Amino acid sequence: TALIFGMLANAFAAFKGGENSKLLSDKGVAQRYGGVGNQFAVTQIVGFVILLPIMFATEGSLLPKFIEKLKTDSSLQFNLVMSGLCFYIYNELATYTLKVTG
Repeated sequence: TALIFGMLANAFAAFKGGENSKLLSDKGVAQRYGGVGNQFAVTQIVGFVILLPIMFATEGSLLPKFIEKLKTDSSLQFNLVMSGLCFYIYNELATYTLKVTG
């Protein structure tokens, strides 16, 4: 299943990049968002909300076990925060790069 979800993640990342590029080219939409940073934030929130049902359907039964481990394992806490931060920075830079290059 990891290979399948990895392939899906790459496909959706490509779709997101294309849609962000289209949004950045429309000046009216860009003005309503108030900047690339806000557009990026909205994209992240929408993506998170869309993925929640998929997460609960595929891994929901393991959520209590994960939460219990998260409460006690400091290395898991650190790695979770750092991976989320790195992912956020990477995606924000990708969005700004689209604005500059496209």
